[in-house]
Amino acid sequence: MSSNPPPTITRTVCKTLAVLVLTGLFMLSLRFSATVAGAVDRIAGTGMWLALYRLAGANDATEQERLIVMAVALVCCLLAIGVVEVADRLISRRSSS
Repeated sequence: MSSNPPPTITRTVCKTLAVLVLTGLFMLSLRFSATVAGAVDRIAGTGMWLALYRLAGANDATEQERLIVMAVALVCCLLAIGVVEVADRLISRRSSS
């Protein structure tokens, strides 16, 4: 099993920028993809989300929309982190071979 190369400032900055760009692109997919937007709408209408609205005190449409946007941003960021980490490991594995 190979160990990861030591972190450098350049590598950290590149990975951070990649996460930010991917997060933005994933969030933009809501705007330009009816499939993704439809999936978010279906999820936001579930009983779990209705309970989350009540728990968070989101009583009006504006507060509910704000909660949805925060959840979308969190999911997109976590997805971007996952993609960057997988890509980093693949690149590291290739360069060590």
